[in-house]
Formats: sequence, structure tokens, C-alpha cells
Amino acid sequence: MISSNQYQKNHTLKEKAYRIIKAKIARCELAPGEVLNEKALIEEIGASRTPIREALSRIEQENLVRIIPKRGVFIQEITMTDISEIYQIREILDPFITELATPNVPENELLKYQKLFSQVADLDYLESVEIDDKFHNFILKSCNNSYLVQMMNNIYVQNQRIRVLSARLNNRVNVSANEHLDIISKLLLRDANKAAEAMRIHIINSKKAAFEIMLNNQ
Repeated sequence: MISSNQYQKNHTLKEKAYRIIKAKIARCELAPGEVLNEKALIEEIGASRTPIREALSRIEQENLVRIIPKRGVFIQEITMTDISEIYQIREILDPFITELATPNVPENELLKYQKLFSQVADLDYLESVEIDDKFHNFILKSCNNSYLVQMMNNIYVQNQRIRVLSARLNNRVNVSANEHLDIISKLLLRDANKAAEAMRIHIINSKKAAFEIMLNNQ
């Protein structure tokens, strides 16, 4: 019989494994189509095979990996259909989320992101993607709708992988930064309609960049 201490330890290790593996997938450190090295993860995380596999089973339910018996664990590919479906959702919901968030976003946080997006030319593309990801999550949390937050979290993780790849396009980082600065300027004015429209334009342009990178890689 497993003791309560052992259960807690296994649960903690499973959560640690889940967070680490999911973050690696989101940042494309584990690239689409790559076979996951389970032994390397066991060494890095300091866990036995059981919590690693429990974490991977949870991640598979989020459509980030494919577990094929006797073959291994594969990082889920990103297809044209994935991009189309993800951006179909974002083009509708992100402007709405922005509209809801407009009265609530703290001015000091907006000014912080305004400064960060003004300096992205000095950052590498992974750092710029991290700022992008934090900004969208900040807007999401500011909409004060827990159901939207829950629904969009998985969408944003999938989309982060696309953004990591898309950010490698020449000039996309700078163009995206300017789009974010436009969104922020409308939020600072508390103009919900214009902020939502600026977000819609950003999502449309992000979709175009994502399709371009996919076509270039074919």
C-alpha cells in the first residue's frame, strides 16, 4: 500500500514533469515530430518512469504528444489544419477578450509592456515570443471570465509553438511588436472597440505569418 508521503511525492513529481515537458513543447525545444527521449527526461527531472508517463498521458490529452505503444512518444506535428482551426478561434475570441479586458487592465502593467515591446529589436526571437505570450495571457486574465481563461489556455499553448516558428521570419518580430504597441495605445485610451479591432488585425497578420512559415518548410 502506498503511503500518503509517497503519494504526495509522486504527485509532486508528476506535476513537475508535466510543467517541464509542456514548457519544452511550447518553446519548441522539443520540436514538432521529434521522438521524446524518456531517459533524458527522467535524469533531468529526477523522477522515476511512472510520474513521467503519467505527465505524458495528461499532455497527450491536450494534443501535444502522441504515444504509440512499442514505438515511443512523438511530439505532435503542427499542420495547416491546426493553424487554420486555432486562428479561427482566436480571430473571434481574442478581440472579444480584449474588449472585456479594456476597462480592467492596470495602466502600470500596460506601460511596462509598452516599454518591453519598444525594445524587442534588442532581443532574440525566443525572448520576444515569451513577452508576446505573457502579454496575451495578461489580457486574458484581465477579462475576468474564468471560463474563457480555462478554454483559451490550451489554445495559447498550441499557438505558442506556432509563434516560436513564425517569429523566425524576417521582420515578423518587429512588425508584431508594432501591432502590440497599437493594441496597448488603444487600451491606454480605454477604447474597447479600437483595442478589439487592433487585436483582430494582429491575429490576422499572425495567421498569415504562420501559414508562410509552414509553406516555406514544405
